[in-house]
Amino acid sequence: MANESDSPEFPELREVSSVHDGALETVELRGNAVSPGLAIGPAYVVDRREVNIPRTHIEREAVDEELLRFRVALRGAQDQLEAIKGRLTHGEHRQILKAQQMMLRDPDLIQRTEALIKADLINAEWAVSRSVDEIRETLAKATDRMFRERQFDVAFMGERLITTLGGEERDAITPPEGSVVVAHDLSPADTAQLARYQVTGLVTEEGGQTSHTAIIARALQMPAVVGVDDLLEAVETGDLVIVDGVHGLVHVRPSPAQIDALELEVERYVAFEQKIHKEHALPAQTFDGETVHLRANLALDEEIDAARHSGAEGVGLYRTEFMFMNRENAPSEEEHYRSAKALLQRWAPYPVRIRTFDLGSDKQCPSLSTGEVEANPAMGLRSMRLALRRREEFLAQLRGLLRAALHGPLQIMLPLVSGLEELAAGREAFNEARAQLVDQGMPHAAHVSVGVMIEVPSAAVIADLLARHVDFMSIGSNDLIQYTLAIDRENDDVNYLYEPLHPAILRMIKLTCDAGAKAGIPVSLCGEMAADPRYTWVLVGLGLRELSMQASAIPVVKNIIRSSSLDEMEALAAAVLESETGDHARRLVLDQISERFGEHLQHTAGLSPDDDEQARISAVGRSFAEA
Repeated sequence: MANESDSPEFPELREVSSVHDGALETVELRGNAVSPGLAIGPAYVVDRREVNIPRTHIEREAVDEELLRFRVALRGAQDQLEAIKGRLTHGEHRQILKAQQMMLRDPDLIQRTEALIKADLINAEWAVSRSVDEIRETLAKATDRMFRERQFDVAFMGERLITTLGGEERDAITPPEGSVVVAHDLSPADTAQLARYQVTGLVTEEGGQTSHTAIIARALQMPAVVGVDDLLEAVETGDLVIVDGVHGLVHVRPSPAQIDALELEVERYVAFEQKIHKEHALPAQTFDGETVHLRANLALDEEIDAARHSGAEGVGLYRTEFMFMNRENAPSEEEHYRSAKALLQRWAPYPVRIRTFDLGSDKQCPSLSTGEVEANPAMGLRSMRLALRRREEFLAQLRGLLRAALHGPLQIMLPLVSGLEELAAGREAFNEARAQLVDQGMPHAAHVSVGVMIEVPSAAVIADLLARHVDFMSIGSNDLIQYTLAIDRENDDVNYLYEPLHPAILRMIKLTCDAGAKAGIPVSLCGEMAADPRYTWVLVGLGLRELSMQASAIPVVKNIIRSSSLDEMEALAAAVLESETGDHARRLVLDQISERFGEHLQHTAGLSPDDDEQARISAVGRSFAEA
């Protein structure tokens, strides 16, 4: 959203800029664009990197007193967050603070800290710091980006707890109206409170697409750039700052010429934004009448408003893993029921597709831990395999979902199914959950759509067999690419092999689409490929009629579909299927899409049709790599 859309002229800011002109150097910084738009204003710098952590050894007889001090601080930090929640009117933002409160009740944190106090005879602040560092180190190794970024939330929780132990409470940030908030990072409490202030933009050194900073910025339609190196060394409070949430750029102390250029860019961006958002309520339908349903990938309630605003036709992937995190016991049947019911009510009349818990591997959860150390967790006890091992927790989730399905079109999706045996075991669990509800006399839906995720090569190869026993299939392209090509894209030594247009990947997508068409069931794709506008023609041309993605990608993908014919998309897909290498396929796609949709790529990913191929590829990837 362009904050100056009504009047893209900034004479007063030109005056501010001229004060710096010649005295301080203009600086351009690059980061990750996480919320689109263009903003300008004076910087409001928040620097909370320095947390005093007293480190002292205690006597054995003082252990009980230190444990009590720790428990009192836990309660105090909870109360602080509750007080902040009470000052907020935005329900979605309150969910962020609830997540922080859950972290303060995390048995792993509590047990680690108390064990360190007892065994190492150290004060509570030191023990908290060490516990938080250990938890963060575990999260940092996760391959799932959303889980990696939760390490920052854990760090903020630890900082709040340490300051509370010292008898302090952090001051709330109070940015003036019209300012740009500049920070190393913002705590969930700080971020949630931003809704109360009329700030124009947000820039941080830390964070990513799924950080709370990014989520709230998108919900507030506030331009934001995160992951900016050396930001606080370059910006001081009062410096004029331009936030380019389209290209991921931050201009510090811009010159009058740069402000002139911004005025022109604002006009162009506003025109483009208005163009695509006019289609908010229109279907994603091609020239020749073929409809593609665009749905949202969600994990947190605070993402819902932005997804609805973007024109999502329901939820194609709702991740339930966060319900299990940072708690001693797994969620109850009632919790699953209430969560799913609320989702269905907010999305009516659209469908909501909920994935049963996809835990294990890099997403460890204390409440479901088996205590086993796996040599290769990505290939081990995870997803459906873990659910079948932890049957009672799986049945509780299924019972809750079956009950909630009375309130709307709920669809249940089983993750990482590798064959018919696992699918049959999952179906058996459904029957058992339904029988338990019948025995209890508990109302529940007579029929609920059940589908599988196609994430491993074995599932894609036998998609025709799986299709006979399910109501839908959904391709999880992220895992499918990694398992098929045998790469870890977080490994710098091999991530160059990550190629969505590899012939093997394209053939597996085609196999799955053909199997779905033959069985008469829908096939969707909910991985990162869906959100990348380079791949829209290929995916639709291969046969997909449902795509699920991050909400911010929906308007552009919709406009591309509405500006195309099915014939030309199928022609490109057929040509790409004939490619012998991913490189050749990529060149075919990029040349054709850039020729037709240069404006879309420029405004959404910082591209120019004249840029060289590698620059165009990397720029699109930066904007659309976080579905």
